[in-house]
Amino acid sequence: MRNKKMIVGIAVGAAVLAGAAVLIARRRSQRKYAAQVEEARENFSGKLNELQRKAKKEYRDAASDVKDAVNSAKDRANEWVNKAHA
Repeated sequence: MRNKKMIVGIAVGAAVLAGAAVLIARRRSQRKYAAQVEEARENFSGKLNELQRKAKKEYRDAASDVKDAVNSAKDRANEWVNKAHA
């Protein structure tokens, strides 16, 4: 009877330790996953900011190019009008 209790006690202890190991492994996995998610979020945020900065620069450059094209067309139109009146 005593041996049975000891064996049952050892088995229960082993089961408790195994359960604790599983819980610890899950928590570690969750922390690791959360860290990876945070790293990905920061990386994405940085790339998004960089993309936004580039888009703003392209917009400014495009606006300048359009203004130059409009001025050039206006100059040509004035030249044609002046030639037509001459």
